[in-house]
Amino acid sequence: MADRPKMPVPSGELTPQELADRIREWAKSEGYTYTLGPHGSEFGKIVLRDPTGGHTTTMVPNAHKGRRLKRHQIRYTIRDLNNPWED
Repeated sequence: MADRPKMPVPSGELTPQELADRIREWAKSEGYTYTLGPHGSEFGKIVLRDPTGGHTTTMVPNAHKGRRLKRHQIRYTIRDLNNPWED
């Protein structure tokens, strides 16, 4: 299993699109390819691929009761992005 850098959790509350954009910018800076696709019940599904063929996925939730994601929603999204890399 490769040792990959972990994305830091952004501070504050973000819209789902802002979170997806932050993930895209971070992925690009690390040399990963980024894909945002549809998800049946949430904002979208992100797939990151590294140059060696590994990949990870996370789901970006919809913002409920407002237009911004809460900090815990952002934290869980980034946790899921950082942890389950598959080679």
